[in-house]
This record gives sequence, C-alpha cells and structure tokens, in this order.
Amino acid sequence: MGILDELLGGGQLQGKFEDFLKRYEQGHPSEGYSDREVVERYSEVAHEVPPDQYAQAAQEALARLSPEERAEFVKMLQERARARGVALPPQVGSDPKDLGQVVTDLHKKPGQLRDILGGGNEPQAPGSGGLTDMLASPLAKAALAGIAAMLVKSYVRRSR
Repeated sequence: MGILDELLGGGQLQGKFEDFLKRYEQGHPSEGYSDREVVERYSEVAHEVPPDQYAQAAQEALARLSPEERAEFVKMLQERARARGVALPPQVGSDPKDLGQVVTDLHKKPGQLRDILGGGNEPQAPGSGGLTDMLASPLAKAALAGIAAMLVKSYVRRSR
C-alpha cells in the first residue's frame, strides 16, 4: 500500500498531511514550513501518482503564484537547468499549464527536478540526498510545497 492509499484510511498520517495542507493554504506558498518538511512531503507523494495527476497538481500549484513570481521561477529554472546541462523547451512561458508541463517533464526523470531546485550551486552527486539542506529559492519551495499540497488535497477529499 502506498502513502496516498494510507491517506485515504485516515489516522495520524492523514492528520500530518492535512496540517501541511492547511498551512499551505493559509499564507504564501513558500511560508509556514521548513525546506526539509517541504522536501519530505513532496518526496512522500510525488512519485506515487501517474504523470497526469502530477501535471494537474503542478499546474494548480503554479497558478497560486503571481504572474511575476511565475516569471521569476521560469528564469531561475532556465538558469539552473542550463548550469546542469538540462535542455528545456526553447520558449518556457509562465502560463501555469505550460510551466506545469515543463516541471512535470523534469520530474519524470528521477532526480532531475530535485537537482535543479536544490540549493547548491553545483550539480548534486549521483545518489546524494539532493534537497536535504536548502531549496534554491522561496519560489522553488513554493512550487514543491504546492505540488505536494495539491496531490494531498485530491486524496484527502476522496477519504471523506
């Protein structure tokens, strides 16, 4: 049984994720939790869903950022991808749907999104913990927190 299935069953795990979701929805998406907590929640749910559900969650999460924040996120994503030799589409727009698809495509290759959004200036060594210390920016934190929160929200709704 996966973690999302456990969420459907309620209990302590569901309470932990509902608390995370509540904090996400109360303020700016980058505030209310540590980088470590964001990484843990994201890691627990992101690879448990099919790509279409992940893409929907990414789109919803990115739509919660202002247009200016999304533009800044695109710039950061492009710079960090280029520094790691990762090719992005030639024109990455800040529309939540298009940007959500770019994030989803990066997520499909294990470790790639983690390496790009991780805080270090150097690419992560293979097999390293990746995002264990800091995320690259508050917007990276907001994006990952939002994706995790939107995935959790869809599963918590089903349990009711």
